[in-house]
Amino acid sequence: MVKKANVLGTKYKIEVRKISEDECLYINGWAGYCNETLKLIVIGDVNGEEYEKCTDEEKILIEKEVLRHELTHAFLNESGLSSDSLQYSSGWAKNEEMVDWFAKQSPKIFKLFSECGCL
Repeated sequence: MVKKANVLGTKYKIEVRKISEDECLYINGWAGYCNETLKLIVIGDVNGEEYEKCTDEEKILIEKEVLRHELTHAFLNESGLSSDSLQYSSGWAKNEEMVDWFAKQSPKIFKLFSECGCL
């Protein structure tokens, strides 16, 4: 996994951390998070006990999906949208369902854009 990402000109550090050793991941039951202030994306380590029943293939897919999800948050943040959704903690730019949709569908969207020659 890459350790840095350039999100609309802002460098984000990407770290993989053991869920049991990261308070935000552990207490909230999160698989990852994006810290807008620190410009940091944290992904829970899929090799930990939380994922012991997953196959290696499932772990790879989970890690990629979580990273896409958190990068989507970073794009919304760097676009200035996280603070423009009328409510900071539950506004549309922080909506987990919307971010999940983008994260899950983006590979299919990019594939179709590529096939249609419009990237």
